[in-house]
Amino acid sequence: MYELNDTYKAHLDSIAEAIQASPTLAQYLEEEEDEYYEALKAEFEPQLEAAHEQINHYSPFEIESFERYLLDDRFEGLFLPRVLGYSVLRPQINELFFYSRQNDHFGQILSYIAGNVNFDQLRSRIGQAVQVGFALSSDIYVTGLIDEIPTKRVRQFLLTQKADNARTADGRKQIFQRYQRQFRSRNYHYAPFPLAENELISHTDHMVDFLLYRVSKEEMNNDALPGPLYDMATNEAFAGRKELIEPIVIYAAYLSPEGDAQQAIKDVLTRERKAEPKRVNDQVMAFMLRLKNDPTITFGQLEELNLGEIVERDIDDDLTAYFNLTDKIHNDGYTEPEVQEAVQEEVLKQEGLSEFNENIRQSVLAYFDTFAASLGTDDYNEWFALTGKQFPIYMKIFANEQFNQELRQLAIRYTKRLIKVHTNKRGKDYRDIKKTTVATWTDYNFMTEKQLKEFFKTPRKRKKTA
Repeated sequence: MYELNDTYKAHLDSIAEAIQASPTLAQYLEEEEDEYYEALKAEFEPQLEAAHEQINHYSPFEIESFERYLLDDRFEGLFLPRVLGYSVLRPQINELFFYSRQNDHFGQILSYIAGNVNFDQLRSRIGQAVQVGFALSSDIYVTGLIDEIPTKRVRQFLLTQKADNARTADGRKQIFQRYQRQFRSRNYHYAPFPLAENELISHTDHMVDFLLYRVSKEEMNNDALPGPLYDMATNEAFAGRKELIEPIVIYAAYLSPEGDAQQAIKDVLTRERKAEPKRVNDQVMAFMLRLKNDPTITFGQLEELNLGEIVERDIDDDLTAYFNLTDKIHNDGYTEPEVQEAVQEEVLKQEGLSEFNENIRQSVLAYFDTFAASLGTDDYNEWFALTGKQFPIYMKIFANEQFNQELRQLAIRYTKRLIKVHTNKRGKDYRDIKKTTVATWTDYNFMTEKQLKEFFKTPRKRKKTA
C-alpha cells in the first residue's frame, strides 16, 4: 500500500553493500561452489529476516515494497525463497481454493528468481512455494508466467511443480494447508485497504481478517493501523456502503480513537445508522457475535465499552438500547439487582434467539468465565456463593438452553479442577464440594443423579498383567 520509507531503504542498502564486500561472496564467485553460497546465506539471511520482521511489526503496509526492494542483484537472491513463501500465503483465497485476485506479487518474485544468476542455489528452496502458488492461480496465469521465462531448463523445472492433485478444490486445500502449517509462528500477514469504491467488495473481507489477526496478537505494534482506517471510514465516496461497518467496529473497539478522530468515526456511524438503521444494526450485532465466538480474538468488557463510545445515544434504535444496557452491566456490575432487572426488561423486548439477546448472554457469560478462571482450587466457597445465587437468576432471565449448557460446561471444568486436587473422599474439602455440587446441579438440570454419581466416581486402576 505504501512505498518503502527511506530509513528501511538505507538499512537494506547497507546490507547489500556488506554482501557485495563479503570475502565469502568473492570466494563463491571464484570457486562457484555451493558451500560458499550456503555460508553467504548463513551470514546475511538472518539480517534480512530481522529487518523483514521489524517492518512487518511496525509498518505492515510497506511489507510488499520491502520485498520488492530485495529484487536487486546486490542481494544475490538471499532471503527470496522465504519471501516467495510469504507471497503465496498472504492473498485472499475463495471457497474453491483459488486466489480471489491475481497474485502478481508472487509472479514478480518468481520471475526474478527464475532469472537470477544464483537460480541453481535457490531452486532447491522454492519448489513447495511454487507448487502452492501455481495450485491457487489460474492455468492461464501460470502458463503466461512460465512462457515469459527465457531459459528452457528453468521453464522445465517450473512445469514439474504443477501438482496433479491441484485439479480439485480438496487437493488445492490440502496443498495450501500443508504448506501454511510451516509458517504458523511467522508474521507474514498483510492485506491492502480499499482506496477506491470499486475495491470495497474485493478488498474488505481480506482487510478485516488482516486487522483481526493484528489486534488478536498482544505483542503486535498497531500504531500504523489507525491512519488508513480513518481515511477509509471518512472517505465520502464510501458513504452508504455496508463494507464500512466491520472496519469501523474494529477501529473503535481495539484501537480506541480519541478526540477529533473518535468524533469523526462517531459521525460516520451515526450517518450510516440514520440512513439504513436495520442493516447497520444487524451488521454490528452479527459482527460482535462473531468476535465473541472466535476463540482466537478477545472481545470483552473493554472492547464493548470502547465500541459504545462511538454509538450516538440520541438515536432511538436497538444499538442505543444495547449499549445503554451493556454500559450498565460493565460499569455497575452484572450481579446488581438493578442491572439484572434492566437485562430482563430489554431481553423481553427482543425475540428469544435474536442476535441482540445472544450478545447480551455472551457478555454475561464472559463474567462467569473470567470469575472461574480467577479462582484457585481452595476458593470453591467463593464459587458456590456467587454461582449459587447468580446462575438461577440468569437462567431464568434468559430462558435459553444453549446459555444453560455453557454454564454447565463452565461448572464442569471448574469442578474437575477441584476434585483433581481435593482427592481425599473422607476429607472436609471433598465432602463439601460433592455435597454442594450434587444439590445445585440437580436443581440446575446440569446432571441427573446417575450422571453425578458417575462424575464423582473414582476410575479403577487397571491391574498390571504378569
